[in-house]
Amino acid sequence: MKTTLLTLVLIGLSLGLYAQSGKNYLQLSAQAARPTSALLEVTNFGYGGALKWMHGFGEKKQQATLEAGYNRFPVKNLSSGVSANYSAIPIYLGYRILANKISLEAQAGTSINRIVGRNSNFSVSETKLNLGLALGIGYVFKNFEIAARYQVTDPRGTEDDPTFLAARLAYNFSL
Repeated sequence: MKTTLLTLVLIGLSLGLYAQSGKNYLQLSAQAARPTSALLEVTNFGYGGALKWMHGFGEKKQQATLEAGYNRFPVKNLSSGVSANYSAIPIYLGYRILANKISLEAQAGTSINRIVGRNSNFSVSETKLNLGLALGIGYVFKNFEIAARYQVTDPRGTEDDPTFLAARLAYNFSL
């Protein structure tokens, strides 16, 4: 309920900003991620991608953002024929500001966290919907952006929480 309320408030605020002027972009990104939670004990690195809409507003270089992504963390040291992975699917609204070529962004929304395990005869999965938060800093050059991002996909810090630090490479398409 709290996640839904927060998401609705952020959507309402971003729609109110729609009438302001600014540059709009669509960003496509790829990232490599390292878990920072208890998940680090069972996975090494993960990878993912995202699509982000950035709507410029006001006189300053600032943007309201809407991002959807996918992050996957394969489980290590499994027996032959067994596979498992954790995944986080964030759907976040955010605020981004540009200072010269540096971008700073804060985001919040919903994270769909999932674990899947299977072998040749059996498959099991569990899905949870959690509040998610992310902070990022980047460097923009031409239409490219190199960034670091810290993402918390469950603020309660549970064992199956794919919280991570990521290095991101993105391309911004001007709209």
